[in-house]
Amino acid sequence: MLAVIADIGNTHVRFAAWMAEDRLPRLADGVWQAAPALRGIGRLATPSPGANEEEPFRREATAMLASHSAVPLVLVSVVPRVDGLLDGIVPDLRRVGHMSSLPFRHALADVAATGADRLCNVAAAVGAGLRSALVVDAGTATTVDVLIDGVFVGGVIAPGMAFALEQLGRRAARLAPVPFGEVPLVAGADTAAAMSAGAFHAGRGGIEALIDGLQAVHGALPVVLTGGLGGFLDRPGRFRDPQWTLRGAALLAGLC
Repeated sequence: MLAVIADIGNTHVRFAAWMAEDRLPRLADGVWQAAPALRGIGRLATPSPGANEEEPFRREATAMLASHSAVPLVLVSVVPRVDGLLDGIVPDLRRVGHMSSLPFRHALADVAATGADRLCNVAAAVGAGLRSALVVDAGTATTVDVLIDGVFVGGVIAPGMAFALEQLGRRAARLAPVPFGEVPLVAGADTAAAMSAGAFHAGRGGIEALIDGLQAVHGALPVVLTGGLGGFLDRPGRFRDPQWTLRGAALLAGLC
């Protein structure tokens, strides 16, 4: 094992091993060559601020990583507060982000303010052999990032499909939370069914509109899907890899 990679998101923290034989997918002659799945080590819920969740998270992470202390822990994080909870768990902790050696140029107004996950996603696209691409990361937030001729020109950020439904259930006085998932587009006979259908189809349709709109501006770019909800956007011609961000982090950390 060369390293453990931790992807610290707003909802979960995923830990995976990066082995000497691991690699990035490649697009060659218009055909995707998928890479084997990374070996998962575990997943923890991202803790809310305060000792009630942060201290148990640190204990669980310490136990999870106890047998991996001989290798670096690479962090790609959108929750800086959680980074500190992992300090000291292993001797060698490495953060990737805007301070890393980026394998692309950018036209961003402030690269330091750009999420490390987005930088990893674009880095993975370059490492996969793409000069231009749309990278769609569908999770708690939905990001669509645009790479044009080796330049990260920017992207769009929207509420995640499931997150939008969760907030509707929490904040509307007469609505209760319902689970997110694929459902038929029919008129719901009750409030829960109406919310489920609306959230799924408006959410997926909204992302499809972003993809179509960005391609109308930038051309028919290859589309890469990742994130926990990326499977809902799968269609022929698109490439999906749930571990895309982890692979980009490995690239920025110099592991491949």
